[in-house]
Amino acid sequence: MPAGDAPIPTYSDNEEAYLSDCIDESLFDGQVLPSSTPEGKPIEWSVRSGNAVIEDGIIHKSAGASEYEPISLEAVTASHQITFTSLTLNDPLVAYVISYFSSDGTDAEQLKLAYTYNGVYWFKVNQDRGILKPSSGTKRLRDPSLVRKPGGGFALLATQGYDTDSIYVYDSEDLVHYENERLLRLNVSEDESMSGLQAWAPEAFYDPSLNTYIIIWSSPRDGGVYYSASDDLITNTYPALLCDPGFKTIDLTLTHTPSGRAAVLKDEREPMEEYSQLYRAVGPAWYNLSVESAPLYERHQLEGPMILKSNEKPGWYIYADDYTRSEYRVYYTDDIYSGSLREAEDDDVLIPLEKPSHSYALPVTWNELERILAVYPDGQ
Repeated sequence: MPAGDAPIPTYSDNEEAYLSDCIDESLFDGQVLPSSTPEGKPIEWSVRSGNAVIEDGIIHKSAGASEYEPISLEAVTASHQITFTSLTLNDPLVAYVISYFSSDGTDAEQLKLAYTYNGVYWFKVNQDRGILKPSSGTKRLRDPSLVRKPGGGFALLATQGYDTDSIYVYDSEDLVHYENERLLRLNVSEDESMSGLQAWAPEAFYDPSLNTYIIIWSSPRDGGVYYSASDDLITNTYPALLCDPGFKTIDLTLTHTPSGRAAVLKDEREPMEEYSQLYRAVGPAWYNLSVESAPLYERHQLEGPMILKSNEKPGWYIYADDYTRSEYRVYYTDDIYSGSLREAEDDDVLIPLEKPSHSYALPVTWNELERILAVYPDGQ
């Protein structure tokens, strides 16, 4: 049963808010740290502890670093100082592992995985077959997303069917084996104002300034996108509304940018033929997002957006379910915070999967990808 209210961070100004939320808990060797605030004020970074060095604004592992090296960093501007006491420095990022599911077939509503090195050419894992089937609850696993745990390891979150108040949560050391299946009850409130009927499209990250997981999820019956906090992905707080554009929204997914947080979400108004468009929300931090007044791209009915930062050029891909055609639409933008989208040509994208739905991209290291391929050989 949830307990306590979801945290609502407060900071003196947007600069402090940005600084508190400008990096993830998990960093990668060779990652460029933010050099300035959106207003152009320089950020000075220093290593407080751990086997790491910062050279020309890029963080690297130093001698003696472990695969998941615990570090702490300090970020300072002329006006503010933030210390991130519990961060993890991973090996270099080399690929993305994609979690997804299928609605049809003998392995419908199970966890499936794929991977990509460059964001547009995907490879199968286990021949596009399911690798995890739930044994409790509705036994319907949808919208799977992966999250890194502080210090190493992962968790899997997924929608549990349609009309339930809980989501699936699993623990994993290697992205192949999943254990400790449990139901985390999200759609419930102390004053009984929530419907208790929907907890869709869960996505989580570990906030290094609050030292807690933030779980983002949707309930159109309750008006939109919510968040809950959890210290351990076993217990959680009551929910709070994340953003309110004045109409129903679902399927929000987040990313960091040099200008702040950017998110993509779906307009869930009806009739679907008139709405079902993707919108962008931006702000200095994840808890301070404003939804734009017009859709990102008006052409197809879309849902389940996934954001994937390119490894080859300074931009982002947005994947979305074109659910009336049972296929993905792929868009690219040089600036996901404020730039326009252009749709990728079919010949530029290779997704050898049968009707994938609602995917999520987790950046991984070579060792982490190798552990998957040791069980499911390349492309198999």
